Amino acid sequence: MKMINRIIASVLLILANSACASDEAKLNKLVSQLKLWFASAQKAEISPWQYGVSNNIHQLKNTSPINGGGALLYRINAKACAISIPHRFFDTHTYQIGKQLFNAHCQLLVHNTHHRYSNSIDGLSMDYSKRHYNLHNAAILAFQGLHKDAKVIQVHGFNQQKRKTDKARKADFIISQGKKGNVIKKQLTLCLSKLSKNSYFYPELVQELGGTKNILHTLNIKPYSFIHIEISKPMRKRLIEEQHLMSQFSECIKQII
Repeated sequence: MKMINRIIASVLLILANSACASDEAKLNKLVSQLKLWFASAQKAEISPWQYGVSNNIHQLKNTSPINGGGALLYRINAKACAISIPHRFFDTHTYQIGKQLFNAHCQLLVHNTHHRYSNSIDGLSMDYSKRHYNLHNAAILAFQGLHKDAKVIQVHGFNQQKRKTDKARKADFIISQGKKGNVIKKQLTLCLSKLSKNSYFYPELVQELGGTKNILHTLNIKPYSFIHIEISKPMRKRLIEEQHLMSQFSECIKQII
């Protein structure tokens, strides 16, 4: 019986490694396609992502769950930075906040088109903070391949009542760059403290919601270029309802990109 279990375990490991290798190959192929797409004056679809353009904003979008769905918006006349919204349906208002940041500052916006807990047709998670092969990750890798200093601003939402520590339960903003960070997270937190005194950076000031298991940390992006922003539900609501507050938030982002 032990021998049979070992054989089964070995087969499962081989299959898992084969699937990972296949995903990596598909991701690398899509990265190469997107590099050409970003650089090309004649843009077109990259199946299954359909192409469209309006007001000089180019779009690739897949409304089906194939390859995780996903969409990107791209414009040339802006700063070489990216806005990432991986949970637009689960984290209320994050898409509206991210879209305003994109309109004000950045060339690229990437977001999900399906709920993070929706059914997947390929067995992989539809959660963009976990899924390896998708348009979101490929677009960020391709974009940084063309703009090596591009910052990636990822916006999330959290429920204060579900946090474990007193500080996190009071927090409006939690900023992180993974397990470690540089002056960027401190600079951004200092600026955001003008919007809310309950603004903290991970892990020195708060020990929750650091995004350390986010899939982007496993990809070949430039160190410290990924800025993970968690925003409380009340603050997200205020940002979309109070334009002066959104303008202040946008100015803080401008300082670090």
